[in-house]
Amino acid sequence: MDVIKEFERAEALFEEDKFVEALEIFKKIAKAKNDPDALYYIGLIYFEGYGVDKDEELGIKYWKKADKAGSLDAKYALGSLTQRTSIFCKE
Repeated sequence: MDVIKEFERAEALFEEDKFVEALEIFKKIAKAKNDPDALYYIGLIYFEGYGVDKDEELGIKYWKKADKAGSLDAKYALGSLTQRTSIFCKE
């Protein structure tokens, strides 16, 4: 699998609001490479409920994984949550 091309394809699908298709590709990339950006997008899709049932806790779980893998976007998202909500404290 060419991770870069697959990631670009998933990102393009995300931008076209084809969230379910993008999610499947992001999951494959995350599973194969523990890619921090793919993990971040998975978290975003679940947290916001883009094309899936909204699940903030699952979104946070993926953002934590992304943060551990080095995603600055996930670190920012988690930091923003701690400042505005107590949902972060549930885990």
